[in-house]
Amino acid sequence: MTAVRALNPFALDPWHSFESRTSRFSWTPIANPRRVSQLGMILIAVSAIAFLSRSVDAAPVEYQRDIEPLLKRHCLKCHGPQKQQGGLRLDVRESAFQGGDSGEPAMVPLNAAGSRLMHLVASKDENERMPPEGDPLSADQIEKLRRWIDGGAVWPQSNGPVAAASSELVITEEDRQHWSFLPLQDVTPPQVQDEKWVQTPVDQFILQRLEESRLVPNPPAETRTLMRRAYFDLIGLPPQWNGPGNKQKEERLGVELADPGVGLPPVVVSKLLASDHYGERWARHWLDVARYADSSGMESDHDRPNAYHFRDFVIRALNGDMPFNQFVQWQLAGDELAPDNPDAIAATGFIVAGFSQLLNVPMEEEKLRLRANELDDMVSTTGQALLGLTLGCCRCHDHKYDPITSRDYYRLTRIFHSGDRRDVPLASPTQVREHQKKLSVWQAEYDSAVKTRDEWLKTARRPFAEEMRVEKIGRLPLDDAQKKRLIESPDDADAKKLAGKFRKELAISDADYVAMLPETKQKTWGELDAAVRAAAKRKPTDLPMAFAFADFAAEPPDSWFFERGDFLARREKMEFGFLTVLVREKSADAYWQAARENKLRDDSTQQRRALAEWMTDIEHGAGALLARVMVNRIWQQHFGQGLVRTPNDFGTRGERPTHPELLEWLAGEFVNNGWSIKHLHQLIVNSATYQQASSHDESKAAMDPDNHLLWRFRPRRLEAEALRDTMLAAAGTLNHQMYGPSFKPPIAPEAMQARNVKSPYPRDVKDGPENRRRSVYLFHKRVIQYPLMQAFDAPDAQVSCGRRMNTTVAPQALALLNDPFVRLRAEELARRVASESGDNLDARLRRAFLLTVSREPEADELTSLQEFVRNQMRSRRQREKNIDDDTLSRAALTDLCQSLFGLNEFIYVD
Repeated sequence: MTAVRALNPFALDPWHSFESRTSRFSWTPIANPRRVSQLGMILIAVSAIAFLSRSVDAAPVEYQRDIEPLLKRHCLKCHGPQKQQGGLRLDVRESAFQGGDSGEPAMVPLNAAGSRLMHLVASKDENERMPPEGDPLSADQIEKLRRWIDGGAVWPQSNGPVAAASSELVITEEDRQHWSFLPLQDVTPPQVQDEKWVQTPVDQFILQRLEESRLVPNPPAETRTLMRRAYFDLIGLPPQWNGPGNKQKEERLGVELADPGVGLPPVVVSKLLASDHYGERWARHWLDVARYADSSGMESDHDRPNAYHFRDFVIRALNGDMPFNQFVQWQLAGDELAPDNPDAIAATGFIVAGFSQLLNVPMEEEKLRLRANELDDMVSTTGQALLGLTLGCCRCHDHKYDPITSRDYYRLTRIFHSGDRRDVPLASPTQVREHQKKLSVWQAEYDSAVKTRDEWLKTARRPFAEEMRVEKIGRLPLDDAQKKRLIESPDDADAKKLAGKFRKELAISDADYVAMLPETKQKTWGELDAAVRAAAKRKPTDLPMAFAFADFAAEPPDSWFFERGDFLARREKMEFGFLTVLVREKSADAYWQAARENKLRDDSTQQRRALAEWMTDIEHGAGALLARVMVNRIWQQHFGQGLVRTPNDFGTRGERPTHPELLEWLAGEFVNNGWSIKHLHQLIVNSATYQQASSHDESKAAMDPDNHLLWRFRPRRLEAEALRDTMLAAAGTLNHQMYGPSFKPPIAPEAMQARNVKSPYPRDVKDGPENRRRSVYLFHKRVIQYPLMQAFDAPDAQVSCGRRMNTTVAPQALALLNDPFVRLRAEELARRVASESGDNLDARLRRAFLLTVSREPEADELTSLQEFVRNQMRSRRQREKNIDDDTLSRAALTDLCQSLFGLNEFIYVD
């Protein structure tokens, strides 16, 4: 008998299983079985006795009776005929033994310890253990599975499907029941006991949970605190108080504050929402999500001088309270939906705002790789920004956790593969055609004038041409023989070599020829040349250009399904489609057909228009999920954390909402009120929940340490942009110019270490009014970030940022101490308070304090401020003996102002 070395997963009879089991000892083949030694026979006998005795001790495990029900109950939901997560199917014997995408066999007959399935079902790690949902397998079930595998994993041939398993995920109706994929539900605000606390329906949902948990919300904050909170939330700038004592007036909106009071006057919210600063503030939040920057990133990091049109579109759309469904549609297909509107064209900058690499060399494989990466960025950002779903992993395989297939991913890739980023005219197709026609007419006129002038000169210069050539040769530093060769034998090889060497010296310009002409002919030349210049001035003005997206043609190019994400492994051509799990009743082709039947331009595929219509369709498309994701983003910006704390992941691995009914009600309210973002602001900011004090309570914190139930308002630090803008506002030097090209602020040379950059950052930028605009207009160069922004956690715009990191690290304090921008603003603030408060030190200190932290100092705080200034004056006097009193006073006051910029009360909202 020859020992079996390779395990056979399809062994059926017990003896074959036993033979395979004993083969694990790697016995060598025996030529003549009759010569087996007595010791060998004893070993075989002992092994057989051990095997039989174990079978006697425990009842045998049978597939149909013990294993099949276990797999059906716990495994086939995700690894059965309808769905094969990870490429694994456990109702087909061949697939079960082969394994899934990991390449590791799920079951190794006779070796339960080496079987991946056993490792996963018995794992103590909740993130690894299978099944991922529901109760884990019991100890008895795990033991049966172990014994069955160690016993050879006998699986009757006739049981179950025998077809080869498909590795593609099948989306089921059960998948569509995930909470974020469901249609919008009608929700009624719940009844609460303390009805007097309620100011908007938002409070009913919050208070119900608090009352259930026997928690009492914090009392309302003071009006001054709430105004600072609302100002920063809605316009990103602090209130500007002026006036003595408690009778102060806020200069920005003209709101008067007669006494401290509590609560926030509704008129304040309305005025803030009507301010142009609102769009500048909230555009920054969306630009984070859209990964907007002013350069292409990667190694060369080319500038994008026309990218700002997308940023300006976002600001204008938010200020005008553009319905959010239209806001989304224009970003996906504005050029197809409203081709006559420049804002709609600029809006498609959303698609192309990500990184890109320009290659001007014939590296076809590299171009294909970069194109695949750029399309991945477009698809991934669309999924995260609009649907809160992570699509990027589907580039290589079906989603491991969410019901999203690679086929869905490549369907979306096909949509964006129909076009590319480019500088697009901000004009309608008709205007573009008219401009091209005018340009063509002008070009013909200009070329004719140039041709007439040049041909006249060509004729007029003939008598002098040879003379001038000989004169030029005569001036060359050559010997006579070489000059003679150039003059008499210009076609000789040596002559050509010399002519090439002295090409620049031998060149004869038109001006040279004209200078040799008689006066009458020079006059004729002047008239012809003037005609050329006059024609040049008549050139039609160039159309404004925006960095945006445009299709190549009316018919989409071929797009491919890449096997395992390899752009060189084209598996099959892709059809048009969306995410299957979010398609209900109305097919993708129906959306596309409707878009083509109602097209407004003939040079586009209308695929993106179909995507935009599906994305915002509440009844049959992804509209319900889109509404939930945006409502959550708005809530997060007001409270620091969303109702769903994973704003870019609403899938099965994202966190569930802390208040699901509130999220659903807000989404419905959002849609039913015309997708109005400002309506949501009114509901949230005017709520008692939002207007709570931020004070901490140990007893409440013990019951809800993470403030999930919102029993208080969570203190928040200013974002980098708001921090910079607030310094400028306090100093009184904020430039309120809106829109237009981004400005480049000064950056220290040592902070610019990038290499091979094609559009290098200027090293000689000076501080001036043009650099004091709001930070939303600051030029964001991907490889060279502005240090102050970077220190305070501004995103790098490489990918969509749904929620910023919020760190507290030493470099932030160092930036406030050493950044030239901070020092310059401190100097400006010192000059302002000196100008507005006269020579009285106390008045200056009160004014500086009010401008920075929005309140006047208490008595003990005023004493500390006075002592600080005196100490700084003494210290500076000791270091600088010849300093005059005025300079000393200004320097000490500047030191104080810079210190105020570092206060927690300045850096935090409240």
